Amino acid sequence: MRAGLVTGKERFELREVGEPTPGSGEALVEISLCGICGSDVHAYAEGWPYAPGICGHEWVGTIVAVDADVEVVGMGDRVTGAVAPGCGDCPECRAGHAEYCSTARSFYSGPDAPTSGGFAPYMAVSANRLVRVPDGLADVDAAVIEPASVALHAVRRSRLRTGDVACVVGCGPIGLLTAQCARLAGAGLVIAVEPDAERRALALETGADVAVAPGAETREAVNDATGGLRADIAFDCAGIPQTIQQSVDMVRFGGSVCIVGVTGSDAVIRPNRWLFKEISVDTSLAFTLDEMRAAAGFVADGRISVAPLVGGTITLDELPQTIDDLATRRNTAIKLLVDPTAG
Repeated sequence: MRAGLVTGKERFELREVGEPTPGSGEALVEISLCGICGSDVHAYAEGWPYAPGICGHEWVGTIVAVDADVEVVGMGDRVTGAVAPGCGDCPECRAGHAEYCSTARSFYSGPDAPTSGGFAPYMAVSANRLVRVPDGLADVDAAVIEPASVALHAVRRSRLRTGDVACVVGCGPIGLLTAQCARLAGAGLVIAVEPDAERRALALETGADVAVAPGAETREAVNDATGGLRADIAFDCAGIPQTIQQSVDMVRFGGSVCIVGVTGSDAVIRPNRWLFKEISVDTSLAFTLDEMRAAAGFVADGRISVAPLVGGTITLDELPQTIDDLATRRNTAIKLLVDPTAG
């Protein structure tokens, strides 16, 4: 079968790989759709050492074969996937940090991970990584459960409190979903900060109270909303170095920033401002199985709106050029899905 893989800086290839078969404790999933994540694009543009199993990790599919000893899922189940629960035996688990289990991460992105991600027709995956998709939820919406889970985890990791004024910096898919999750978690006011006018409009459509351009417009909106106090919290979802310090500057003394967007580039910060304001900084990556189950429920019942984010579906043949177009901003779609079985 063919699989799409990032193979180096500005190199994305469609390679012939062996069709997987489920091993012990595994299920074989036929991929229906897979979203293109910002991290796929960053890996391509910046040349990250990118594990094949996470190149295309926003997938939904159907189980077409399963190891006889697997009980948590079965034939015909529609599923999506996350990092497995803690193994209980690794140093992280023994220390009480099962959410950082090294064994589970190995099955996700390490040497024991699948040899390709969702940019391929099939994936053999550990069954304890799988989450059932709610009945009645279309595949096109289910393909956005994974990024919705990232946003939910970020809000849960953050110091957001009921009634807080929250700035969400960057209105790509993660930013738009984080704004919705912040609202679900009780934010009193959500201010979306985004240079692109169309994305600001989409932020308002999906639940932000205010959407402004960065710079003077942001300062004015935040000061108006808070009487000059500034925001309680900022979620930096932009994935570019410049916004880290900008996010710190948006929040009040004693406020907090949660860094959600990913970049491999160096960032210039002003530590004296962080210290003077006694800023708290959290970071967030990925999510737990329970959070994915919760996010799936929120998408299914409409509390997280995903349909406005999806800009269309492409084929595997179109994927290499599309990845390059996204990296160079020739394509500015919020979320594109790949059908790896389409001709």
